[in-house]
Amino acid sequence: MTQPLLATYDIHKSYDWNYENGPVFKGIIPKRKIHSRKIKLFDFEINSPIGVPAGPLLNSNWIKLYAELGWDIPVYKTIRSVKRQCHPNPNCIYVSSHRQLQDSDVGGRIIEVPEEPSSLKEVSITNSFGMPSANPEKWMADIEKANSYLSRGQVMVVSVVGTPGESKNLTEDYAHLAFLAKEAGAKIIEANYSCPNVCSGEGSIFTDPELSGEISEAIRKEIGNTPFMIKVGNFSDINLMEAVAKANAPFVDGIAGINTIPMKVYNEKDEQALPGKSRLTSGICGAAIHDISQKFTENLAAIRKKNKYDFIICGVGGIMTVEDFQERLEGGADIVMSATGAMWDSLMAMEYHNS
Repeated sequence: MTQPLLATYDIHKSYDWNYENGPVFKGIIPKRKIHSRKIKLFDFEINSPIGVPAGPLLNSNWIKLYAELGWDIPVYKTIRSVKRQCHPNPNCIYVSSHRQLQDSDVGGRIIEVPEEPSSLKEVSITNSFGMPSANPEKWMADIEKANSYLSRGQVMVVSVVGTPGESKNLTEDYAHLAFLAKEAGAKIIEANYSCPNVCSGEGSIFTDPELSGEISEAIRKEIGNTPFMIKVGNFSDINLMEAVAKANAPFVDGIAGINTIPMKVYNEKDEQALPGKSRLTSGICGAAIHDISQKFTENLAAIRKKNKYDFIICGVGGIMTVEDFQERLEGGADIVMSATGAMWDSLMAMEYHNS
């Protein structure tokens, strides 16, 4: 059933092209099984614990396709309070995935692979977009449209990120943006505190317990009882992970992680692989981060149990097969999302449902 390496995002074309013309999908949408055992996610009854995290689903057209393909918890790509252009193309390139990355690899070197991998299990990429965003007028209308495409037993999450240097301070910008997302119809809001592909500060909030807790508290005050999650990156220090969980637990309903592993990406000539200022370091996704992402979920689950927290865990990172979904759930995740895997094999959720 699966069709590996038929990516819905054309990495050879620009972000703007994919936004306006994507997703690329020419197959037939299979009929899915709806299992009697659904899951409870906050106050929603959902058909399955399977979704797509912030990143691949650029707008309502993408949400529509992935909802039809059985991804029951799609996340609308991260939005801002101001328009932000994407980094120059290319934004996705293949990188070496001959082994699993570890904590010791964070910030180290990795090499671009010019050739397309031969199988989905070998797909590791760097993605460097810089969290682009349409203006609020455009995305507010599009969120409403995206919600209309969901079927019974599905719910969409809206990802938000603050923008430093705007008229409001960063905490106020996050809170106001979350309020706008709720006004647009967001049923669940996710604050993105982790992205190595920006250099203006908002991408490393997850490493700061005090600041992340302050922002989460401000968001909670703005959105009331709307379910609220935060997206974090990898913690090499489990004590820092526990400190961040403690600072945010009073305000959040869920923690999602991880998105990427930051590394310095070079081409075969030992040159910076992605063109432009401050783009040597970018996020590594896909097969190579499976093990480190699994460890993150298991560590966070242990912290949750130890401290009797009640937030849900969204396991993300290196989910490339149906078996990976189950492994992450068994590791302590309540819901599981695939980004790179879902981009290159959009039928994977159907395989999960029908297996």
